[in-house]
Amino acid sequence: MAIKNCLFIIVVVQFFNCVGINYKKLSIENPDKLIAVQDSLLSISGGNQRIRNALVTANNSIAKRYLDSGDLESAAQHFNKSTFIDRDNKESSYGLLIAEGRILIKKGNKNGIWNAIEKFSKASSLFPRNGEPFYWIAKSYTKLGDTEFDLILESYEKSIALDLDEGLRLEVEKNYKIAKNRKSKLDSFWK
Repeated sequence: MAIKNCLFIIVVVQFFNCVGINYKKLSIENPDKLIAVQDSLLSISGGNQRIRNALVTANNSIAKRYLDSGDLESAAQHFNKSTFIDRDNKESSYGLLIAEGRILIKKGNKNGIWNAIEKFSKASSLFPRNGEPFYWIAKSYTKLGDTEFDLILESYEKSIALDLDEGLRLEVEKNYKIAKNRKSKLDSFWK
């Protein structure tokens, strides 16, 4: 049975190569299909940069889908596969840092949260105009203890000042207002 499966994969990969499949197009339109034959493609055509780029695109696409749905472990696995295929791909490295940082926040361990902040800081250096890492830094500081208002508010302000997709921008602004209101209440309590 194993030999039959291996032969099938080889035939599928050779079919893809013979019919001139546009790997880039497939990586965008049906990344799952391309990932299904990833190992075979890499073993047979591992040196082909076009195929490697398509596999990175497909893995990143699937990883983003998992990230958006909250399946952080699966997202990290696919971003990790992408970085294995192309260590210099900034999008893969960025996604992996964000996914791993979010996993650490979710676990809630104090040392892990500090490690998450470090990961988000590294992610911000890869795409300096992206505000998402600063949003997660603010969330990390909040998880450490929501009395570190200066750090929390500063991180939200950095996030707002940078590029964010519209959905995340609304989330950041909402959390910023909540943190600002909590700080005001705490300050007025101590007056």
